Amino acid sequence: MGRFIRDNIEAFAVAIAMALVIRHYCIEAFRIPTHSMRPTLSGDHAGPSGYRRHGDRILVDKFVYQRREPRRWEVIVFRYPVNENINFIKRLIGLPGDRLRVADGDIWTSPDQGKTWAIARKPAGARDQMLNRYYPPPFEAPGNFVDTTVWQAGEEWSIDEERRRFTVDTPGPSELFFRPKVMPYPSWPNLSSTTHEVGDVRVGFNVEIERAGTLEIIIREHGQNHRLVLGKNKSVCVCERNGKETEFPLDQKLTDGDSLEVSFTNVDDTLIVNIDGDEFVFPYPSPPAEPPRLDDFGNRIAIRGTGLRAIVKDIFIDRDVMYQSGTNGRTEWDIPADHFMAFGDNTSSSKDSREWRVVRVELNSGEVIQWEAFDQRRGVNNPPSMEPTLADPDTVHYVQADIFGHVRRFKSGDVKTWDTIDRSFVPRRNLIGRAFSVFWPIHAPPVYKGPTRVKLIR
Repeated sequence: MGRFIRDNIEAFAVAIAMALVIRHYCIEAFRIPTHSMRPTLSGDHAGPSGYRRHGDRILVDKFVYQRREPRRWEVIVFRYPVNENINFIKRLIGLPGDRLRVADGDIWTSPDQGKTWAIARKPAGARDQMLNRYYPPPFEAPGNFVDTTVWQAGEEWSIDEERRRFTVDTPGPSELFFRPKVMPYPSWPNLSSTTHEVGDVRVGFNVEIERAGTLEIIIREHGQNHRLVLGKNKSVCVCERNGKETEFPLDQKLTDGDSLEVSFTNVDDTLIVNIDGDEFVFPYPSPPAEPPRLDDFGNRIAIRGTGLRAIVKDIFIDRDVMYQSGTNGRTEWDIPADHFMAFGDNTSSSKDSREWRVVRVELNSGEVIQWEAFDQRRGVNNPPSMEPTLADPDTVHYVQADIFGHVRRFKSGDVKTWDTIDRSFVPRRNLIGRAFSVFWPIHAPPVYKGPTRVKLIR
């Protein structure tokens, strides 16, 4: 009996030790508490029917950056640089040595301090995960486009919006076009503001050809019409730049009786055609050497038929993440060596690299105290509230958590200097690992409503 007990204690001890080693050095589970990475990753929130959705549970590879360098567009977990007791999860946008600019919702980088620029194109996995459903309304926003005529066309089109079924019979050109603006968030389909519309979109549908003619998908971005043209004699992908069109030939031809699944994407200065699962990628010819500074000419999505009788059904529209500048209007950063930049996919509701700032106080003794600036939890510690109290040398300032999570106290009379400074980058030493999988929640109604969240993270 004594040997049996000893053997089992040893087995349990080894198992616990191995679990701790794996958790510390290899793989660890985390829960997503906030909305900053929605819809790629979902945090705790109340859903449209009042039910509670708990945050995604993810697995993080903690050993990956011991084997290789971090890569742009990976989803990373790291210690928050202005409070290292807190773990954050964001998408890695900027690498050491980059000069990075946010322009027209895209990420641009320069390896030579602004002499030349290139758009940072996403790899296929990240691109597809960041193209988020706009129409029909996603599960998280079921009320969008209610009491709104979404599609408009001439009499050659028969429109059934409820079933997303559209029939066309036309001898000449006739367009079906999407009326609402494509905005950065699906909850604002008819928003009228200075916010630019999203031009990086994907349009797709199933089509049944009864009489072959020409079928086009048109995506207009800043006055330039990019087109997918499928015809019975010729099919091309057309990219328009500065009023000049470049054609990329396609082998697919339309014939009577065809049934096709088609999508057309304009993203990161690249056109992507997918026909029945076959993908064709066409980067813009002669890419610009400078990030665009464009006015919003109005974007448009349309489907055009010419000499065509067909049924178009199950139309969907996805929009890309449209990155925005920081609240201070800053759009360009120089990333130091051994530092990284990280943005949330939920770009206007993400406390990410664009917003990180600390209050820095130097005491007469030479000691420096730093803590997160402009945080509602510690609003009394912000510089605007400190300034009038510095005149009273006996006023005691209480810092709930400095950048290392420590409680700090000091008197106004001990302050030599104070200021607010940017801390926009993640030091290499703060990296924890790469998020690679959502393992929970699993679709199990009525316990959990909505689609399963289990997936690989791209």
